[in-house]
Amino acid sequence: MFKKFMTFFLIPIVLLSTGVGCKGLTDAERIAVRPVTINYWTVFNNVAQLRAFAAEYNARYPHVTVNIRQVRYEEFDDLFVNALADDIAPDIISVHNRAVRTYQPRLSPMPAQVQMARMTIEGKYAQEQVVNFETHALPTVNTLKTSFVGTVAGDVVIDNQIYGLPLAVDTLALYYNTDLLDRAGVAVPPTTWDEFMETIVKTTKKDINGTILQAGASMGTAYNIDNATDILALLMLQNEVNITQPGYVTFAQDIKRLRETHPTLQALRFYTDFARSTRDVYTWNDNFDTALDVFANQQSVFYFGFAYDKARIKAKAPQMNLSIVPVPQLQGKEAINVANYWVESVVAKSKHQDIAWDFVRFISTPNNIKSYTTAVGLPSPLRSQLADQAEDPLIAPFVSQILTATNWYYGRDSAKADEALRELIDAYRRPVPLDIDQQERDETLINSAAARIQQSM
Repeated sequence: MFKKFMTFFLIPIVLLSTGVGCKGLTDAERIAVRPVTINYWTVFNNVAQLRAFAAEYNARYPHVTVNIRQVRYEEFDDLFVNALADDIAPDIISVHNRAVRTYQPRLSPMPAQVQMARMTIEGKYAQEQVVNFETHALPTVNTLKTSFVGTVAGDVVIDNQIYGLPLAVDTLALYYNTDLLDRAGVAVPPTTWDEFMETIVKTTKKDINGTILQAGASMGTAYNIDNATDILALLMLQNEVNITQPGYVTFAQDIKRLRETHPTLQALRFYTDFARSTRDVYTWNDNFDTALDVFANQQSVFYFGFAYDKARIKAKAPQMNLSIVPVPQLQGKEAINVANYWVESVVAKSKHQDIAWDFVRFISTPNNIKSYTTAVGLPSPLRSQLADQAEDPLIAPFVSQILTATNWYYGRDSAKADEALRELIDAYRRPVPLDIDQQERDETLINSAAARIQQSM
């Protein structure tokens, strides 16, 4: 299978050479190798590594220059919309896996193949300019499904068209402070949610007034936990809730019939219990700073984060004895995890779509994906590279979850979906008025959240 994958990505199917002798290049050949600049906007990708790829690509195709620009996440949408309106849009952009359908109307579907012109100087005695036309095949949907991990095809394939390729894939894992865990007398980190609850009780420290001095973990609230919606989505997925599918929101189905036993309500109740002072597992509240900062300040034992959080934690707490394990799973059920990553896509308004797609093809070859994931410390999206990465203890916990990782949102406004879940968490934690039936209140909250997210599909 690896050889088949290499064939699609690396080997030109057609190679036609047209030597023109002393007469020089034809008009068509001159047009084919005239200077072209490809503008590539990215958000969180490693710009240094992308620029290294651009330099390597330019060495092979001297007439193509790829400019890499890093855009701030909070500014990207406005800048991109304005650039489209002014007809100065970039050729390639990085798109979050939950936002592919958001941007899809503005993206170009991947072609089956692209043709690239390459000019060389040939001739032992009388040197001549020669243009070689190379036709490169791009991956098919079937190749994507067999070569990349499962979540990729589900995210980038829309109506049997491919809208981007990833350089890496990330999953939610469990970070912990080894020293704090040792001091609590816990020898090994939890692997199930039952063990996690027991560990939280042991690691949470409170004063005589019940004020939390050391949090076991950042769990239960909506707005001071960056990954709150991913944690809740993880719990729902593990509890066999189908959160969304293309075009539909499904996590509220049967809420009236199942009532308090509904798996969505069970996941919501479990998550918010960690922020309820009346529960044994009470360990977090709205008074804390952001989850990552609290963890970095060694005021919490556990932190739910992605592989990209590792560098942020190390920068804030270089002396921490940091460890990482896979997220807890439900006892006796199949493992399931949350995927979070970016794909590289070509903009529909690009005037150089073939060249842009060829650069995406180039940076996502197996060798370049290996170079990229090694540089950034993220799991590879290629099945063939996971075994080697599993030997690296720094990313092994994330790699071990890749094959069971999935997206939880397949709509056109992931920000609206994220906010709807945060508001659901926040509203569910509020006291229920005496004249309101709690079960009816809970059903209303879940139905309202589902309706809001449905508007974004």
